[in-house]
Amino acid sequence: MLKKLDDYAKYLEQRASQGTPLSPEELLSVRTHIGFFQHERLVHELVMILFALLTVGGFLFFVAMPDYLVLVLDFLFLGLLIPYIRHYYGLENGVQKLYSLYSRLERS
Repeated sequence: MLKKLDDYAKYLEQRASQGTPLSPEELLSVRTHIGFFQHERLVHELVMILFALLTVGGFLFFVAMPDYLVLVLDFLFLGLLIPYIRHYYGLENGVQKLYSLYSRLERS
C-alpha cells in the first residue's frame, strides 16, 4: 500500500509541476483516492492500537502472574506492533503529503 501511495503522490506531484489546472472530475477523483488512503490509514491505526493494548496488557498480566508463556506471547505482540507502527507512520505521512498536493492542485 505504501508503494501505491508513493506512486500516486509522484503522479500528483508531476501534475502539479506541469501547472495545468485539473478539471472538476479530476479533482473529484483525487479526493476519492485520498478517501481510500484515509480509510486504509484508519484501519491500520485501529489494528495498531489493538496490538499496543494487547502488548501493554500482556506485560501487566505478566507482572501480576508471572508465566513465561505469557511473556513469549507478549513479545510476539511486540514483534507485530513495531512493523505496524512503521507502516502506519508511512501511511500518515503519505496522506498528509496528498493533502498538500491536493491543495496545490486545487489552487492552480
